[in-house]
Amino acid sequence: MTKETTDEKVLLDVARLSSDNSWVLSSLEHDQLVRAKKHPIPRRHLKGGELTVLWGLRIYLLFMMAVVFYQIWTAR
Repeated sequence: MTKETTDEKVLLDVARLSSDNSWVLSSLEHDQLVRAKKHPIPRRHLKGGELTVLWGLRIYLLFMMAVVFYQIWTAR
């Protein structure tokens, strides 16, 4: 077994054991930490329902911002 596959297994085991980032960061050696941070995570492809919810939240946010600005404008 090579050092790289051993390090990858250690990283996977640590990621499975805890979701607490501070514990993970303090337990990794420097080269393991650098390798873990360089590993790119691809964007998730969202489905129709998920996209609908996100766009609904965006529209709601814009609407609520307009309401707040209107309330501030009329309060003068």
